[in-house]
Amino acid sequence: MISKLESKIFGKNNRFQLTTKEKKELKKDFKNSTILITGAAGSIGSIFTKELKNFDFKKIYLLDKDENSLADLARSLNLLFKSKVKKIYFTCCDLNSINLHNFLKEKKISHYFNFAALKHVRSEETYESSIYMFKTNCIYPFNFGDLSKLQHIKKIFFISTDKAVHPLSVMGLTKKIMESNLSIVKNKHPKKFVSSVRFANVSFSNGSLLKNIYEKTLDNIPFGVPINVKRYFIKQKEAANLCMKSLLNKCDGKILIPSYKSVGKAYDLKKISEQIVIELGKKPKFVFKLQKTHKNSQQIILHKKKIMGQKFIEEMYEKNEKIIDFGSSQLLFLSPLKKSFETKLINKKVLNSKNIYELRKILQKISNNENFQIFQNADELNKII
Repeated sequence: MISKLESKIFGKNNRFQLTTKEKKELKKDFKNSTILITGAAGSIGSIFTKELKNFDFKKIYLLDKDENSLADLARSLNLLFKSKVKKIYFTCCDLNSINLHNFLKEKKISHYFNFAALKHVRSEETYESSIYMFKTNCIYPFNFGDLSKLQHIKKIFFISTDKAVHPLSVMGLTKKIMESNLSIVKNKHPKKFVSSVRFANVSFSNGSLLKNIYEKTLDNIPFGVPINVKRYFIKQKEAANLCMKSLLNKCDGKILIPSYKSVGKAYDLKKISEQIVIELGKKPKFVFKLQKTHKNSQQIILHKKKIMGQKFIEEMYEKNEKIIDFGSSQLLFLSPLKKSFETKLINKKVLNSKNIYELRKILQKISNNENFQIFQNADELNKII
């Protein structure tokens, strides 16, 4: 039902379909590979994993902390992969609960793909959640130690977000720092393939506003949407294709970025909520306060208040970024990974913060540094913070 609704609203066309040449390159790359996918049971991680049915591989290790979602993924893969499912291993744990270096070494991982992330602005409301977000997005995935001792590692890929561009939220800034960390990894190990991709919002993904609208409408429960907030959307299949394209040789050391031309118009959230409700056979009723519900009508509560860190409209890249054409009629661009932060100093400051106000002050001042200055020493960092 969701896939049909997705096609109805955003169209059936796959804007980022893999070409025959790209498929050929990826088939060669995946052959005899041993793959680790972290955050495998999430929306994007699971879609990407399912796409691997089209390739030959030696083994796949799927890691996720969500036991139920991992079990659901296992059931899906049993049908999709058939005999290949014997090559797939499921691990239910948090990235911080394993020794990542030892895992990569013992399993002889050749391809490490990280989809694990905290991605919601709402998760920033408490100090504990914000610190966990910082650790999950910036620290835990990089606990692989010295890559020179992991000769079998060939490719490293992490997903980013459009919210890393001129970040206003803790989540956006952690993803910006993550991109910087990948640059540091690439500079230290130039022979290793390292890449990332920035997404627009993935339609009907777990925890997304569109998924919430869909579920609440089916259950006839009122839901809220912000006024005058616009978002770019890509479909779930397109998200998986973008991840695949990010693994092509031309993307080494770079971030793959959808162009504004490719993502099309930014959708007004009020209008798109109305369209979803109508497609589900209900009559939308916009209100500012909760009212008595009527059969076949769906209350949509409008609110003007913007969540802290939320942008009214999103950006795909910064003006000062070096943009390289991907070679797809201006549909995709590449931006070289760039060291923007001195990781150790920022980690120390953030982890030593004592409360949410101190943490926000540190991160806000870092994000407002327009030149994203590279901090050479503690004194220089203190001038910014």
